[in-house]
Amino acid sequence: MIFIKLLKNVLVKITKATSKTKEKCMGFINFNEEKDISTTPIEVAQQTNDDIKIEINETDIANLSNDLYQKTTEGLAAIEELKGTMEQIAAAAEESAGASEETLSAITEIKQNSKFLEVEVKNTVDVIIDFKELLNNSIDSFMEASESLKNTSLKAEDISNKSQQLLDSSKEINNAVELITKLSKKTGLLALNAAIEAARAGSSGRSFTVMASEIRAMAKKSNIYAQKINSLVTTIQEKIENSNKDTLHIKSEIEKFANESLNLANEMKEIGNSVDKIVSLSDEMIENIKLTVQEIEELHQASETIAAAAEESASAVSEVTNTIASQVNAFNESQKAAEILQDLLKKENYQNELATASEELSYSVAQLEDSMREIVEALSQIEEASEISKNDANKAQTIANSCVEYITKSLDEMNEIYNNFKEIKDKFSTISNILITQKNNSTKNINLSNQQKEKINTIKSTIKKLNNAIRKIELSIVQIGALSISGAVEAVRIGEGGEGFSEVSHDIRELADTSEENLDKVIEIIDDANEENDKILVEINNIVLILENESNKLKETTNEFDSSLKTLDNVIQKTEKLKTSIDEMNIALEQIQLAAKQTTEAAEISKNNASESKEAANIILNISKEMNAIINKLREISLNNVKSEL
Repeated sequence: MIFIKLLKNVLVKITKATSKTKEKCMGFINFNEEKDISTTPIEVAQQTNDDIKIEINETDIANLSNDLYQKTTEGLAAIEELKGTMEQIAAAAEESAGASEETLSAITEIKQNSKFLEVEVKNTVDVIIDFKELLNNSIDSFMEASESLKNTSLKAEDISNKSQQLLDSSKEINNAVELITKLSKKTGLLALNAAIEAARAGSSGRSFTVMASEIRAMAKKSNIYAQKINSLVTTIQEKIENSNKDTLHIKSEIEKFANESLNLANEMKEIGNSVDKIVSLSDEMIENIKLTVQEIEELHQASETIAAAAEESASAVSEVTNTIASQVNAFNESQKAAEILQDLLKKENYQNELATASEELSYSVAQLEDSMREIVEALSQIEEASEISKNDANKAQTIANSCVEYITKSLDEMNEIYNNFKEIKDKFSTISNILITQKNNSTKNINLSNQQKEKINTIKSTIKKLNNAIRKIELSIVQIGALSISGAVEAVRIGEGGEGFSEVSHDIRELADTSEENLDKVIEIIDDANEENDKILVEINNIVLILENESNKLKETTNEFDSSLKTLDNVIQKTEKLKTSIDEMNIALEQIQLAAKQTTEAAEISKNNASESKEAANIILNISKEMNAIINKLREISLNNVKSEL
């Protein structure tokens, strides 16, 4: 009886092990589904024997026990193989789940970055559009400045020409004064002759002596005034030459200023073209980002499907693994039961106990067979799930590849935008330095023009002194003329004794007239020079006003450029952040590509292992069928023996 108790204990353990498989839900299959187990062990044996042909000597119960023991050993070996493949499926499912988690995390990051990029790029475009307006205003300003300065340069050139005319006029004054000086010297000599004639006339020539002395004194004064005029004219010439030199310098600076303004306008146009290119690139980049987001939405759905499949597969694998563990216990206990049966055969009167034991063992092994069928079905579904995961992973990889292309383009466009901004900033910095130099030069030109005004005023003052000297010479010449007339009258009164003095007086009178004619020319030249000098002064005032106006514009433009440089610095910093954001999107997409590849590989491994596991499970199922057939044969033999004894 002790063998029967042991066998019952073993059968209880087998039943518990197999019943556990009925209580578990393995992902794709609910093992609590009701099954038809009304078939008797004998019917099962008959059905099984239709598929499995086992040659059994009804009297050779020991051989059947040995066969049962052998099948349990084969079943254990097959289960060990199944356990190994299930571990690989579990690892693949875990890898697939991890890859899906990484993909979903990367997708979230990409979505966040894409929203940030779209908003910030639009803001940047708004900034550079405002910046373009500044450029257009600056272009107009520089073009106007260039045109205005060119006209100013012409005015400076006109001033230079007028200064040259003044210089030429001063040379004419020199020539006229030099002639007057010569006439004064001749007048002095004639006055000396008049004194000789007066002495020859004796007492009747006393009046001639006085007149000759007066004429000589007037001639001397004229000569002195003429020398003073020469000195003043020389001073005027020096001032005109210096002024003209400065005027030409101002003209050169203004021309340079005008050309620089024109160059700056052209530079601004090139910068404007760069800004237009940036706007175009920004629009293209936003479009690529939108395309990426659209693809990402589809990728999100695929990743969620993969994640759900991975979770279900992992759950099913876990349940199958737990079931397999129970199956191992069931086969171990079946093996012990086979050993006990072998020992039982050594006892007398074992038939009744054997019939009872085989009846109970048949029921337990039938349950084991049912659970193996469900495992095979579960593995088929895991196989199908792996195929779905593989297809979705391939789809995800294709989408990720497209997204990488879009983001790569976006990154290239952002790099080009960044480089354009850097070039614009460099150009702006150069222009800003040029503007500062222009502003400083403009101040110098204004100061130089004001100095020109002072020089012109000095020339005007010198011309005034020149006029005073001319008036004095004129007075002397008039007095000499009057004295010569008086001398001629006196000579006529004396008669024959005054003939010599009459001739001298006539000569002096002619010299005086000639001097007066030249003096009138000098006065006319000086008046014209004074008028031209006033015109020059007016034009210099206009130049100063223009330069001051341009200087004020330069200050405003320089301030605007300083502000724009700060704006450009901010935009460049923002662009660097945008580059970083796109880099992060690119890295995230590379992670998605890698995760998709890993998921594909994991799904392929899972599918192959599921197929192998299914083959192993089918082997175990067949073994359980064979075990069931053997047990039913033992049960049939034992029942027949019991009946024969009755």
